[in-house]
Amino acid sequence: MEKEWLTRKLTVEEAKAEYGINNDCLDPTPEPSSFAARWRAFLAQMVPGDEIWEFCSSPQSWDHLAGRAGIALVRNGQIVDAITTVIN
Repeated sequence: MEKEWLTRKLTVEEAKAEYGINNDCLDPTPEPSSFAARWRAFLAQMVPGDEIWEFCSSPQSWDHLAGRAGIALVRNGQIVDAITTVIN
């Protein structure tokens, strides 16, 4: 993933709302491959100062059926993790 793909900074609450993540509805013991488990692992990595950003690959990648988008965890200007939510 390229840093140029970062498009918009989100709060944790905004990410939950925009990506349909509602902790009250998450299974407390999700399958390891489930989105709930992935989201929890993503949040568990966060330390003070970390940011959540939306990302989207270039228009050319979408034109060539290689596009992807989602949310990224950014620490000190570096992407440390990402969850891809859309691919083509």
